[in-house]
Amino acid sequence: MKKNNLVKINIKSQRAFTMQDLIVALFIIILFVGIIGTTMYAALKNNANNSLTLQMTLYSVQILEDIDKISYEEAITKTGEDYKKQFDIPKDYTVDLTFSDYGEDLTNIQDVIKIVNLNISYNFLGDNINYTIHKLKIKEL
Repeated sequence: MKKNNLVKINIKSQRAFTMQDLIVALFIIILFVGIIGTTMYAALKNNANNSLTLQMTLYSVQILEDIDKISYEEAITKTGEDYKKQFDIPKDYTVDLTFSDYGEDLTNIQDVIKIVNLNISYNFLGDNINYTIHKLKIKEL
């Protein structure tokens, strides 16, 4: 019987990693770093967005509590800029405070109820974040 003289070829390098090994390893590392980086960025952006919304909520509560405390005539003369100064709201926030009549379409109605429209906004990474709240201010008789 004759033996086959097959030569075993070793395709692995005996010295170090092959170029294909390095390319595959770099591709896997870049893939995981990209996924982890994107996830961390989204989480941090969401956390900052929630923090800004919380700040806008706190400012809104302060403003609306003050509107409840003061008289009807004094309340309808105040502006958003007045409240920014009063509560030291940072200049990056926009405070818009408007008062509208409760019964605009009705005739012969007394001026005793106003609708308070409070809008606080902030520009964050190109997104405009708005927080709007409506409340009634009733004239004390």
